[in-house]
Amino acid sequence: MTVNGVGVTVFVVLAVVGFVVCLVSFVFDGVFEAFEVDIAGGFLSLTSLSGGLALFGLAATLAQTSFGWTTLQATGFGAAVGLATMAGVGGLVRTLRREEPEVHASILGARGVVTTPAANPGSYGEVNLRLHGTTVKRSAVSDAPLTRGAAVEVVAEVSATAVRVTPLA
Repeated sequence: MTVNGVGVTVFVVLAVVGFVVCLVSFVFDGVFEAFEVDIAGGFLSLTSLSGGLALFGLAATLAQTSFGWTTLQATGFGAAVGLATMAGVGGLVRTLRREEPEVHASILGARGVVTTPAANPGSYGEVNLRLHGTTVKRSAVSDAPLTRGAAVEVVAEVSATAVRVTPLA
């Protein structure tokens, strides 16, 4: 079976270029960030474009060498496979990049116990607090001395890691 050598050569070169760019982008993560193409949250990223190019070249080469299709038919087949690959890889990249938004749960009213005492009012100790079924440790300050094991309630957030508490009676 004789096929058009120019078409096959172009398809193989496109497949190799796409594969190399895709491989380099995976192995050396971030190397292409200066040239990063990222449209629609990763759907059309450099990874999906290079994967689509590689599969375009491979599918078109296969169509010409194995099925004996013309260059035009092979190009159409390769384009369909390349677009499907871009959509699949783009969807996967988009899913993997999706981050859960950081949710700040209010700690006001949370109750817990003192683990590190603070003998003087205004000095810091530590408390373990129950917050939405989880135990969290925070630095704590109070207007009253904090004794180890005392039950406390959060009345204010001083910072991201510190709270103002009041002893429970």
